[in-house]
Amino acid sequence: MRKILVIVSLVCSNCVQSTKETQEYINAPINLSAALVATQTYALSFYSDNREGGFAGYGVFTAASAAALDTYPADDTTAATGFCASGTQANYSTRIAIQAGPAAAGITTGTSFCDLTTVTLSSGSFVAIRARVERATNTWSAPSKTQIP
Repeated sequence: MRKILVIVSLVCSNCVQSTKETQEYINAPINLSAALVATQTYALSFYSDNREGGFAGYGVFTAASAAALDTYPADDTTAATGFCASGTQANYSTRIAIQAGPAAAGITTGTSFCDLTTVTLSSGSFVAIRARVERATNTWSAPSKTQIP
């Protein structure tokens, strides 16, 4: 019995428990792309890897430059230009499509996860998708960015 305790003690002596409060990492969307699907309406598609507890959905952010999308937004959903709520976690192999524009209606073969008819995207501008987890602070992932064609 004593040998087992010594082995456990030696193995765990390398384990460090930090008292520093850190937030769990939120997985950003993967391989974001944008395609025109109708007049002023774009399909934003990406792969999801959101297995975090409290996963809430995706925020769509727009800006005139890619650098402007690097600033972390406020912790509430109103910081996003548009928000697509989801109560389920997604597997990394799942392709997600969000449509943005006046004709957004799941027109890309019915695979649209969310339609944002009030979000206007312009050719040449930049868009980012961020995953959101419901918690007190640091609620958004890093941005996945692309330029609108």
